[in-house]
Amino acid sequence: MTKKLLSAGLGLGLLAASAAAVAQDAAPAAAPAVAAAVEAIPTLSAGDTAWMLTSTMLVILMIIPGLALFYGGLVRSKNMLSVLAQVFIIFSLITVLWVIYGYTLAFGGEGKFFGGFDKLFLMGITPDTLSSMLKTIPEYVFVAFQSTFAAITVALIVGAFAERIKFAAVIVFSVLWFTFSYIPMAHMVWGGGLLAADGALDFAGGTVVHINAAIAGL
Repeated sequence: MTKKLLSAGLGLGLLAASAAAVAQDAAPAAAPAVAAAVEAIPTLSAGDTAWMLTSTMLVILMIIPGLALFYGGLVRSKNMLSVLAQVFIIFSLITVLWVIYGYTLAFGGEGKFFGGFDKLFLMGITPDTLSSMLKTIPEYVFVAFQSTFAAITVALIVGAFAERIKFAAVIVFSVLWFTFSYIPMAHMVWGGGLLAADGALDFAGGTVVHINAAIAGL
């Protein structure tokens, strides 16, 4: 009887020791996974948000008054007011169109040339929603930041037809070019479309803004 009790006690001791060893081996392996999961959770950054808001304001100042006065100074004095109005109206118009359908077609969906309509009129975006592109800032801030690039790209083309086009034609051209040139290019490069899938990188708008507007100007 004593031998049986000793054998049972020895078996339980070995089982407990092996279980402790397994637990010790599993703990270090699980720690990196837990740490990675914690790091992957999007969190709002006050510094990133403040800088993005500052950058948005700087681009707005590049358009109004910067670009407007620059182009206005290149034309005859009698046409300066016309050029100022064209730049200002284009900025206002494109900003509204960006909120209505520009943002969703550029940064929504998974198409090669256009996105989707899942964020039409900024549907589904709340003040608490973080951007899927920059996970440390509110999506509203990202929308505003990108709207300034859309507006300045269209406004850059004004210099190509200053003094040679009617105001109504400027509006029609701006809407069409924004819809069928800027939005597809922005989606292809920045929104995960065709060129982004091939590894295209554009950190300063060289492709989406400058080359795109320059070709349109020509």
